[in-house]
Amino acid sequence: MTRVAMLSVHACPLAKLGGRDSGGMNVYVRELARDLGARGIEVDVFTRWRERYDPRIQQLGPNARVIHVESGPIGYWPKMAVYEHLDQFGEKLLEHVAAEGKRYDLVHAHYWLSAKVARTLAEHWRVPRIQMFHTLGLVKREVLDEDIDGESDVRVAIEREAVRESAAIVAASTIELAELRQLYRADPSRVAVIPCGVDPEVFKPVRQADAREALGRDQCERLVLFVGRIEQIKGIDVLLRALGLLFQRHPDLRSDVCLLVVGGALDPGDDAPETEKILELRRLVHEHRMEANVAFVGSRDQEQLALYYAAADVCAVPSLTESFGLVALEAMACGTPVVGTRVGGLQTLIEDGESGLLVPAGDDTALAEAIHAVLTDHRLRTHLSHGARERAERFTWSRVGQRMTELYDKVLAAAAGGRGAQPPDRVEV
Repeated sequence: MTRVAMLSVHACPLAKLGGRDSGGMNVYVRELARDLGARGIEVDVFTRWRERYDPRIQQLGPNARVIHVESGPIGYWPKMAVYEHLDQFGEKLLEHVAAEGKRYDLVHAHYWLSAKVARTLAEHWRVPRIQMFHTLGLVKREVLDEDIDGESDVRVAIEREAVRESAAIVAASTIELAELRQLYRADPSRVAVIPCGVDPEVFKPVRQADAREALGRDQCERLVLFVGRIEQIKGIDVLLRALGLLFQRHPDLRSDVCLLVVGGALDPGDDAPETEKILELRRLVHEHRMEANVAFVGSRDQEQLALYYAAADVCAVPSLTESFGLVALEAMACGTPVVGTRVGGLQTLIEDGESGLLVPAGDDTALAEAIHAVLTDHRLRTHLSHGARERAERFTWSRVGQRMTELYDKVLAAAAGGRGAQPPDRVEV
């Protein structure tokens, strides 16, 4: 049986979604580990111990566990603070593995924080390592305000090192592959493009009236949905400006259009005040007189989230950059039209005019026009809904697990033969 040490230092696969540093990557690690475990691959996901009452070891499914590792004080810490304790994370991880008498065949790291630990483990155990970044520091630098959310030189240096040294790199889209080649000089022969997946048993079409009844929403209102962390890179401020512009140009819509914001920066059980970003957004809502049109509903579990997708008329994904766009895929699987930005993996996931609409990132005018088109054109909305569901059916966690298994086999075979790994053929779904 193949044994994989999967590293997700800052993102626990069991964390409540939508809070600080919790989002698509948590879902990805959880669903991938479960699928690999069901295939007979033993997966231990090592993550930082962040919630005080979480048990040290939690079962994800057959052959798949989450192991919480002490790394600095328990609780939420910004990523650079997590970085300062990575050596302790590695030491405690090795102590745990030694105590269990485990042996791993390869290390699979997620995000740059895990890359640093993976380097140490791979050298210590003399096994190959696989890296997936989920987001890239140099890409974020291109779109974010350097003074507010600038990415550190430390992060970029670790990413460059991981690109050079990893046996294989997983990219979520051909766009990310191009970014790795252009910005990090990645060897394309060692990059495997494996798109993300969605659980069709959770995210599936539900009659809109039933979903709204379950959520206690008005059957006659027009619902715009945003799902994600409340931070600059997700473009929520662009969406609020677009909504204000929509009401300015079409004042009649103010009476029945509502934006639901699912996600929040508060941790489970955290009594701390809302973050400055949410306060900034509330000021923007007030500026456009949209208090009656915007509702921040906080984080929701997967089952409830599926109801929000089904209840919505359109899901807005206004990200400034997106390696794949899991929110868009989940909405599409529910048959909900998506208006997304023409960035990253969203460009390959959404077929403009068929399974959703694409607009330039940061363009509140174009975003307002696209949302208006979907809300007011029933024929277009129906066309995009059908196209979205059909497109989403091609993306499953089973397919992700199958292709990752093939990659593992190739990497391990190459390591046994003393050669560089050759990932499977890149196939964009």
